[in-house]
Amino acid sequence: MEKEAMKCPRDGAALEAQKYESNIEVDVCTVCHGMWLDKGELEAIEASSEHDYSAELARDQGVAPKKLADLQAQDKRGPIDCPKCGKTMETREYGYASRIHIDTCIHGCGVWLDRGEIQALEKFFDSNRGNRTLPLRWRLWASVLSVLKR
Repeated sequence: MEKEAMKCPRDGAALEAQKYESNIEVDVCTVCHGMWLDKGELEAIEASSEHDYSAELARDQGVAPKKLADLQAQDKRGPIDCPKCGKTMETREYGYASRIHIDTCIHGCGVWLDRGEIQALEKFFDSNRGNRTLPLRWRLWASVLSVLKR
């Protein structure tokens, strides 16, 4: 029996498996260009860091305000359902002070990144490489705990 393709939580289009950095397989919507990352794939992308955003970071000093405003406008579209388990996902700010909001499955299936969010996250990773105090796994867990305490 063939496994049914996951559907985009934004527009219902079939997600297409694609290789991203270091051959990490992610699922991408060919319509809205959003990206589904299974549990552990965001951490793998952060660790691989194949894109070098240092010149752009120096020019923009982080995520450019216009791009950040566009990303934040995407967040106002309302809650979406996890393409794996079908439960409502929660929108959370990634890490500490990133100002990048990602949709997270509270059951641990993975995360949904809207168009442009993976690049914004990679720039955030690059800008924080030298001053990390907590591993990514701990930062994500702290984010989950902050929501549960509400």
